[in-house]
Formats: sequence, structure tokens, C-alpha cells
Amino acid sequence: MASRSVSGRVYDAAANEGIAGVLVSNGDAIVQTDTGGHYSLAIDPNLDRYVFVTVPAGYRPQERFYALLHGEPTSESFDFPLIPAPERARDSFRLAHLSDTHVVLDDSGAVSQAVLARDLDEYVGNLAPDLAVVTGDLTNMGTVPELESYRAAIESVSIPVFSVFGGHDGNIERRSQDGDTPCTRNFEATLGPTYYSFDWGGYHFVIYATEDNYFTAAGRARKERWLWADLALQPRHRKSVLLLHISPDADLLKRFQENNGALVLHGHWHSSRVFTMGETIVASAASACFGGIDTRPRGCRVVSFSPAGIQTDLHAGGPGTGLSRIAGEQASSRPSGSAPNSVEVGEDTFSLAWQHNLESPLHRAAPVGFKDKVLVSLQSEQLPGRNGVTSLNAQSGEEQWHYPTGSSIKNRVEVVSKGHNPADQESNDWCAALTVAGELHLIAMATGKREWTTELPAHPLRWVYSAPAHNGGYIIAGSKAGYGAYDIATGDRKWHFAPADGDEWPSYICPQVYNEELCIVPVQRRGFLALSMKEGAIVWEQDLPVEYFCASPVLAGDLVVVSSASPHTGASLTGGLQGDLVVLEARTGKVVAHYAQALPGYATGIAVANDRIYAATAAGTVHCFDLHSGGPVWQFQSGEDLLDMTPYKRGIRSLLAAPMPLNGSVLVGGCDGWLSVLDQTTGTCTDRAYFGAPLTASPGLTPDGFCVGTYGGSLCAYRIER
Repeated sequence: MASRSVSGRVYDAAANEGIAGVLVSNGDAIVQTDTGGHYSLAIDPNLDRYVFVTVPAGYRPQERFYALLHGEPTSESFDFPLIPAPERARDSFRLAHLSDTHVVLDDSGAVSQAVLARDLDEYVGNLAPDLAVVTGDLTNMGTVPELESYRAAIESVSIPVFSVFGGHDGNIERRSQDGDTPCTRNFEATLGPTYYSFDWGGYHFVIYATEDNYFTAAGRARKERWLWADLALQPRHRKSVLLLHISPDADLLKRFQENNGALVLHGHWHSSRVFTMGETIVASAASACFGGIDTRPRGCRVVSFSPAGIQTDLHAGGPGTGLSRIAGEQASSRPSGSAPNSVEVGEDTFSLAWQHNLESPLHRAAPVGFKDKVLVSLQSEQLPGRNGVTSLNAQSGEEQWHYPTGSSIKNRVEVVSKGHNPADQESNDWCAALTVAGELHLIAMATGKREWTTELPAHPLRWVYSAPAHNGGYIIAGSKAGYGAYDIATGDRKWHFAPADGDEWPSYICPQVYNEELCIVPVQRRGFLALSMKEGAIVWEQDLPVEYFCASPVLAGDLVVVSSASPHTGASLTGGLQGDLVVLEARTGKVVAHYAQALPGYATGIAVANDRIYAATAAGTVHCFDLHSGGPVWQFQSGEDLLDMTPYKRGIRSLLAAPMPLNGSVLVGGCDGWLSVLDQTTGTCTDRAYFGAPLTASPGLTPDGFCVGTYGGSLCAYRIER
């Protein structure tokens, strides 16, 4: 079919005057309106489905910003009336970034149209954004009824909601089509183009689809040409915001940065991460309607734009919890609350020694007590924010030093000590900290000064949620996309082992060093491997079903206790897999015992003491087993979660922190906000203390007691009364 042209006018509907300089596109070529608001655009009926305009700041479409091309005439005319909207021209405004809503129409998931509508109403009502964007995987399968249900939900709120195409929104088409066929037609029929742009305030926003497998070869080339042409046409003073589903790769991020890119917002990982590359901010949001893969609570990221720049922070969902604002900038105004005055552990009373309010929540990073210090990993998820490591005096709770990092530290620090005399002024004591973006830092314990910093391969695009480990000479750091051994003295990398191409999905499972010879690492959907500390070669491998949500392995003498998820009939990643416990010989990997489906849900944290295994689960239970026989000894059930943090779930009971044996008892921090003290022998709850916020990190031991950190950002130290 021969090409033809379309023409029309973009105009102010209130004044009936044309608007000059507006971008008009067919998804490939871009033209600008003349002084009267007129445009003419050549189109190819075989390729072009839409004509759309970049709505300028200070306007909104009277109906739609796009027109669907159809029919056979040699020319068509499409006018775009725009309504003045002064609120869209303000220099200061707020955007709510939501992602991965996965709307379904049946009982296969947590999110229906009604649930999404309620959550959107909650976020809009509590946070007062001017606009919202949902960065992909709007639905679970991308059927037209699912997409229509999603559309009805976003149209129920009072602010405009912009939607990004994600792979799940084309799944049903991809499954039913072969060859070079687009898998975006359901999305387009319901929500419009999969890529376009608009202006708001002083910023240019670009909605863009990076799921190339859902486009034809010609479609991929067209959308890429459009993207860079659109950005190149922006005036030099106007910065751009790129809205994606999948996080940008290095090439896309570099080119966007070169085109005055200020901010990238994306989803896909069901996890939170924020970092800067040059002057470009890259940020993701946890899942909007259920717990994230990284166990961040359902919620959204709020981005504030002003003449001073861009600020962003996370907000947890859940009205009435008192925890919806968790950003670092709120720390000074957040009420500290009253921590319990004492906790009875066995025959001893531990009294509150001090309470320190941090500038970020303690999520899964347990505080680490060492000599006169308590070391805390900070993960504000805010920009600007306070990330890094803070050292507090173990006796008074006063800050001794703070070591800043460019991105958050998702897990605990690792203490590296060569000093054997407690009075040696810590000259040989360090701590190793690993950022989510893939920076490894060695910090002098006495001063908080940097010894060295090194970047892991693919920094800053990593998703590292694990803690480092060491054997006295080398630090092991990394995750699924690669583990490395780094010389403690210099930071030089000795070897690198990469079991997978990427870190998908983020996991808190940490490597363990056995006898300074082997490093035991998990590899999701492969099993557990032991690597030689000398050269990184595989010494043994045990094929076990390991997923991102499994607990870290725990050494028990010459044994290692690991958890896995049983692939039994009917299980699904979103349905709470039954948990296995497996005991291996640490030196050989030989299976000593396999306790199949020992747990009602997968293990989230494990501890071993006195020949007993203590396992916390995603079902909110703690189970005690005999280490050698696997026989169940007792179990305990926690209360209802304060925030929806367990992956894919909401409104349940769950545990995330590993139990901590102490003084003949087991301390269990719960997502219900309670610290429960259980008798190691019977499982009887002998004392409980309420902290008012989820306890998602294990307590940390100190020389004369322990510390409890909350998701609300409080660190409470308890000291034994003699």
C-alpha cells in the first residue's frame, strides 16, 4: 500500500488558537506544528497505527493525545484540542511511581480491579501527588478483560495515571503467536500507544517500552529511532525523565545521560533500588499492591520536582499503620515511640540501655556488635539520602562515625579482625560493606575512614542484597551474577566466578566461608556450590531447588544447614512453596540428611544451636528440629503483619528475620512488631515486647546484651541486669 499523509491542527480549545512547536509523531518520524498549530505527517498504513502528540506543559488532552489510524483514504485529518491546565505548568509538583500491579480477574493472584482502585485511592489520598505512573506489568497475562479492569481502576482516581507496557501485558499474545508478530495489540487497543512523551512543569517525560521481544524487528527499529529523535528535539534547558518497565542497560543509560537525562524510573524487579550515574538518577519501586521480591512493603516511590532539583523517597502502603512515611527526610519529625523498658530472657532481665533513631529503616540488615561498637547498615532508599555504615557506641548509643556510600547497603556488614588483644586500639580491625549497586568498601573500625573501595563487575547496575564474607585473607562479595575474592590488604580481585548472566531476582542469601578453605554460595534454580578460596574453582556442587526467597545457609561445625523449596505438585513461586531443610557435609557437599517439606512455608531465616535447628518461615511460624534426626520438637506462630512485605502476599502472617538463640531462649522478631522470647527446649513463649513496627532483621549481639532494630528506623539496645 502506498504511503499517504495525515494532517491536522493542535490547538488551545479554550481560545481556539493553534499551538506552535508541538511534536507530532507516527511512532517513527516526528514533525512540529507551525505557528498556527498545523502539521502534516507522512505515514505508512502497513506500519503506522497511531498519530500522537507530545502534550506541552500547561495543557491536557480534551479527549485523547492520540488518534488511531484506520481505513483506506489517501489522506486523513486529525485535530488535537488541548485544554489549559495551569497545574501542569507549575515548577514544583509530585509524581507517584507505582509498578507491577499484576491485575487478575480470578483467584490466581492478590490484585483485582477493586484492590488496585483502593490502593490507588490510598496513595493519592495520603501522598497528594499531581500525577502517577505505573511502570509496567499492569496485568498478569495481558488479556483485554484484564487490561480493561486495570483501566477502570486507574480512571477511578482524581489524578492522571500514565501506564507503561510490561512483558506481562503481552503474555497472552506472545503465547499464541509465532514469528515476527507484535504482542502489544491488546495493550494498544485498551490503553493506547506503548511509547510516547509529554511535558509537565519544566520536565520532558518519555514513556518507553524496552521489551523488544514483544515487537517486530521493524517495530523495534521504529521505536528506537523515535526515542532518540524525541530527546534530540528538546531544548537544552529542559531535562528528561525516562519511564520504563525493565531497568536500563548500560548503553541505554549512557545515551540517555548524554541527552540531558535527569531521571529513570522503572519496575520489573519488584524491588527498590536508587543510585546515580553521573547526574542521572535511576530508581525503582517495590510492588504497588503486594510484598516485593526484596520484601519491601507494598507501596510507591514519590518523586518531588522543583527548581532546586529532584528528590525521591519510598512510602509503604497500609492506612492506619503509622508507617507510610519511611524516608530519611522524615526521620527528624518521626515520633521516636517508646521502646519496651525490659525483656526477660531466661532467668535474666535485659533493660533498655538506649534508643537511637536512624535515618533509614532497618530492613533485613542486622546490626553487628563488635567490641565497643554497634555497626548499622543504612538504606534510606531516598535521594538525597543517608546511606552507608554508622558506628554507634555500644554503651551510650552515641554516633562515633558515619561512612557514606553512594547507594544503600541492603545487608549487614562483615567484621574483619586480625587483632587478638581487645586493647590494641583496633589497629587491625575493619568492616566490609557491600552496596546494592555493587561497590565493596573496607572501612577502618577505629576511625570510620576508607581503607579501599572497589567496584564489582557491572557496577552500578548490580542488584546485590547479600553480605560479604571473609577467610582472613580475602573478602568474598557478590551475588548471582558473580562472586569475587578481594584481597583484604589491597582490594585487588583475585578471582571472579559468575554462575549467571544477571542478579535476577534480588536475594538476601549470603555466602558462607568454611574453615578458611571453601566458600559456599547459593545459585538460584541451580543449587549450592563450594568454591575454592584459592582460585574460585568449584570443589563440590549440590543440586537443590534454591529460590531467591530461601534463607542463607548456616554453618554448624563441619556441617552446613541449607533451606530449599520443594518443587512438589501444585507449588508456585507466588503460592508459598513448602520448605525443605537439608544438612550437608561442609567439606564435601554430601547430603547427611534431607528433611523434605519440613516447613509449612519456605524458610526465611535459620539458626543452629545445641544440636537444634530453628527455622522461621514465610507462613509466620518458627520450627525447632533435632539437627541429627530431623524430628520436630516444637513450633510457634506469630501474629498478623503490620505491613505487606512477603513476596506476592498481603494481609498474612509472616516472618523475615532469622531466630537468634540466646541464654537458653530463642529471640524471634516478627513482622507483627513483637519480639517473642521462646524457651529453646519447649518453644513456650516466656516474654513478649512490642516495638510498634515490623522487626525484619535479626537482633544483634553486643558484649552485654543485644540490639533490636525496627523497620520504623529505631535501634534499641538492651543490657543485662546483674
